[in-house]
Amino acid sequence: MSAPEISVVIPVRNGARSLPSLLASLRGQTLTPERFEVVVVDNASRDATAAVARAAGAMVVAEAVANRSRARNRGIEAARADRLAFIDADCVASERWLEAMLACRDEAPLVAGPVEVTTGPLPNAVERLEARWRFAQEHWVRQGWAATANLSVERTALDAVGGFDPAYRRAGEDPDFCLRARDAGFALGWCPGAVVRHEAESSLAPTLRRAFRHGDGASQAHYRIGTGHRAWADPVPAFRGGAALERLGIAPESLDPAERRRLGRIARLAYAARIAGSLSSELQRRW
Repeated sequence: MSAPEISVVIPVRNGARSLPSLLASLRGQTLTPERFEVVVVDNASRDATAAVARAAGAMVVAEAVANRSRARNRGIEAARADRLAFIDADCVASERWLEAMLACRDEAPLVAGPVEVTTGPLPNAVERLEARWRFAQEHWVRQGWAATANLSVERTALDAVGGFDPAYRRAGEDPDFCLRARDAGFALGWCPGAVVRHEAESSLAPTLRRAFRHGDGASQAHYRIGTGHRAWADPVPAFRGGAALERLGIAPESLDPAERRRLGRIARLAYAARIAGSLSSELQRRW
């Protein structure tokens, strides 16, 4: 059997509830089924993730250590194509996602697409904040990196830099990989038609947990590759809503006063969680 043109790699831990929507969106691709494969990496799940993926026709491989980099690297090993597309288990691919990714493959060895954040019909303040800042992919691409929620990569680039760095235990492996690939001569391009969607969080706790992980990963990146941000060294946004919004790329003046206060309070809490994450990284010396 000939190798597919592109392999979709999905690292997932305890994703039995979210995975069906993603896998259904992949079955609905305009790219014909023989041109791609789906590789699900069961990353130490305690639920029926593997069974759900197999029932949907995906190739399932296991990575026993709960670590996103190790899971992606395991998927890379199992994949057969020379071009790989990464997506997260809690995303949904637009029907032209893979067709667009292949159409953009000559743009650069690494290609990223938009991640649209969706909300309910009456989004609460957490959803509204998430919709404004959660995945600023195009902005990040201009900085040289992209989230692996929507990223395709030539295998030659993955091989050249040794894949994803498992030293990142919580977050930060995405920019680390892209920047190491850039330094090795593999450029990152932008593919606006390759859209995936991600539902916004609707409660504060998951947002704060993610901010903690980002603070941890950004501090690691500061020491490991010379980029990143040590939030503990810049505490002002935890006390000023306007500064916290600006850190998220939201212009405070673009909001009416009431909305600025509401979103500013959440942004301050999120930044405080980033500070906690960066301090955790410092204390554990995760670099």
